This record gives sequence, structure tokens and C-alpha cells, in this order.
Amino acid sequence: MAQIEYGDYYKFTASAGITLIAGSVVVPWMFLREPFDLATEATKIALLTPDAQNIIHIRQHLVAVAIHYVPYASGVMAAAGAALTLYGLCSWHSRQSIRDKGEELDVLKKDKELQTMTPQEIAAKAKDVPEVVDEVEPGTVSLQASASMPATPALAVEQALLGRISACLSPSMQVLSNQRLRNVEFDAIVKLSETRRAIVEIKYIRKGFNRGWVQETMVNLSLKVAVYGQTFEESVSGLLIVVIATSNSPLSRRVMTISDELKGSHQSQLENVRVQTLYEADISEMSCDSIRKLIVG
Repeated sequence: MAQIEYGDYYKFTASAGITLIAGSVVVPWMFLREPFDLATEATKIALLTPDAQNIIHIRQHLVAVAIHYVPYASGVMAAAGAALTLYGLCSWHSRQSIRDKGEELDVLKKDKELQTMTPQEIAAKAKDVPEVVDEVEPGTVSLQASASMPATPALAVEQALLGRISACLSPSMQVLSNQRLRNVEFDAIVKLSETRRAIVEIKYIRKGFNRGWVQETMVNLSLKVAVYGQTFEESVSGLLIVVIATSNSPLSRRVMTISDELKGSHQSQLENVRVQTLYEADISEMSCDSIRKLIVG
């Protein structure tokens, strides 16, 4: 058996009380403005049939009696309405206070689940770099992650870009970098408004990548968006920023072409994910307007 939602019950009680208070004013006004055949001349009534004359006489008699009780009825309605409104509002306030405390505790619990990553976790995350397949120039070193390859360049690029984002966005747009929600890691979470968030994922490439890496990265970002949105019940979108080491590299066009194809073939899965490319040398040169446009879209 479904339990009564007392919050809605008290809202109804308060609404009923307000309706009675309004009725205590409206009902007398409507009653007094209605002529009820009181202005009909006796000579005109005499021309009517006996039954019609009898009905008019009864109606006039009832109005004459009722007019004495209208002020009392109005007062009773106003008093009952005030009592119901006071009862409903006080009870509603009490229930709402409990509900607000519960919601605040729930928000605090979720905020505690979102933790800043440790320096060791950030360094380990930075080692996740794309694998070079068919776009690598002969004789170049593969970007496949290895134990001997330092993650410093990727981490430095990420920190530089996040620093520019934090400096250029308005104070109301809070930027939380390197966050962890349970076992899910976020490069950055940008508060666009009270109810909108952007999950920013930053990837750094030097020589090349393959289509599978782009698809895997976009799908992983869409999953992060889903996890964050389900946890905090907010409107969330994803932004994948691919930073390319070499300026004017054709890799930028290649990334955008593949991402557009993937969004076309996986529209429902990737509809909340945007992809943008940057050249590493442009990070420090970008204007704040460009940074804001990049993040907000």
C-alpha cells in the first residue's frame, strides 16, 4: 500500500485554506452584483404567467433571507481558510525542514565521494597516452606507453591548459581538476552554472593515433558523463580536448574527421560529447574569449 506523501497533503491543505480566504471575498461580491430580478418592475411581473410570477416571488424571498447570512458565511469561510492555511503552512514547513536536511546530507555525502586525486594518481593517469599505429613517420618512436617513458610532457600540457581555463573563466565557473569519483577519474569538472557541469578530458599526442583510440576515448568520456550525472543528478556534458604537439599538423583534421564519423554512427551514445583540438604552442597564446568559447561551446 502506497504511503501518503504528507508534504503534498500539507500543500493541498494550505492551498484549500487560501481558496477559502479568496472565496470569502469573491462569493459576497458575486452575490451582491447579481440582480436576481430585484430590479424588475411589478407591472412587468404582472404580465407574466402565474407560475413565472410565483417563481420570481420565491427567488426574491430567498435572496432577501440569504442576504442577511452572506456576511456570516463570508466570515466563516475566512476564518476556516486562515486556520487551514496556518495549519498547512506550519506542518509543511516542518516536513520541508526535514526534507531539506536530508537533501543537504545527501549532497555532502556525494561531495565526499568526489575527491581530489593524489600526486601519485595524477602521475599514473598521465601515462595513459595514445598508441601510434599507421600514422607514425618511419623511424619515429612509438607513443605506446612503456615503463621507461616519462609522463611529464602530457602532465605538463594538462596542467598548463587547466591553468589557462581556470584563469579565463568567470569566478562563478568553478574548475575542479584531477578529481576521483569512486573508481572513475576526471581530468577536470567545470561548473558552468548551478545545474550544468562539463567533464573535460585532455589527451596529448605527438606523432599519431589510431581510430580505435579515438573511439575508446570518446566512449570512456561518455561513460564518465553518465556516472557523474547519475550521482549528482545534474545536466552534464563531456568535452574531449586533444592537444597536438606539432603546430599545423594534419592530425588535427584527422581527429575531427574520425570524431564526426563516430558521432554520426553512435549518435545516442556520444550525443553529449564534444571534441576539440589544440596545438600545444597555442595554449599560452589563446585569448580568454577563445578559452571560454572552447569550454562553454
